[in-house]
Amino acid sequence: MLSKQFIQQIVRLDPSSATHHECRHCGYSVEKDVDECPQCGSQEIAAYNLE
Repeated sequence: MLSKQFIQQIVRLDPSSATHHECRHCGYSVEKDVDECPQCGSQEIAAYNLE
């Protein structure tokens, strides 16, 4: 089951984008041009193609 926080993070992102970017350390959703997680400071950002 998806958490409420996860769904809220997805909804705030660009709905036309087919790629999801998130922090590998804490799972926080980030914008595509972000180099550092605003939640935990990690620089390990993953990109997942959702198509």
